[in-house]
Amino acid sequence: MTGMFKEFGMVFLIIVVHELGHLFTGLYFKWNFDKIVIYPFGGCLKFDEKINRSLKEELFILLGGPITQIVLYFVISFFTNKGLMIYRNFLIFESYHYSLLLFNLLPIYPLDGGRILNILMNYLLPFKKGNKVVIFISFLIVLTVMFFYKNLNFTLMSLLIIFELVLYLKRQDFLYNRMLLERYIGSFHFKRLKKINNKNNMYKECRHVVLYKDKYITEKSYLTERFKVIE
Repeated sequence: MTGMFKEFGMVFLIIVVHELGHLFTGLYFKWNFDKIVIYPFGGCLKFDEKINRSLKEELFILLGGPITQIVLYFVISFFTNKGLMIYRNFLIFESYHYSLLLFNLLPIYPLDGGRILNILMNYLLPFKKGNKVVIFISFLIVLTVMFFYKNLNFTLMSLLIIFELVLYLKRQDFLYNRMLLERYIGSFHFKRLKKINNKNNMYKECRHVVLYKDKYITEKSYLTERFKVIE
């Protein structure tokens, strides 16, 4: 029991420090914090923020967790070298550190690696297409690893990830409409300009010229037509 408590404490410490890295980076960029959810394989920090926030800021927030965890590893390593921690305990800590870090950086949504991939896809592809590519890649990797790596704990974690992926897939239309509504109500200034023929192919960090009723109009004009019923 003592050994299990020790290992649980190490895992909990790693997860908390990792999530605090996300939190402090988000607060630096003045993102609105919502809550932290703890999973068996790590944590998930949730912000109550606009979808149209900067991709660069989102990337820094995601990197804040792994970077802070790595800093913790070097701090614990320093304490061990100074004789303030038993080397055997350090080896246990090191094992959990690398396992959680590498697992969390896998390109699987909603892990950090999957969210980083999502940012890349949102930059390169339209919002909905980018998200669906990430969901497809995530499903493919999870199912492949489940097939070749038959482990009860990993299987349970994989099922939880699949559940999150299904929910994320079902929310795509809602998220897209929310992104557009934010742009209609608020004021965002994006440097990149995209000319699109399909109104459902808007990018997350671009302004658009949209083909609407056989002519190209500004994004603002299109959104006014789309949401004028709200008024």
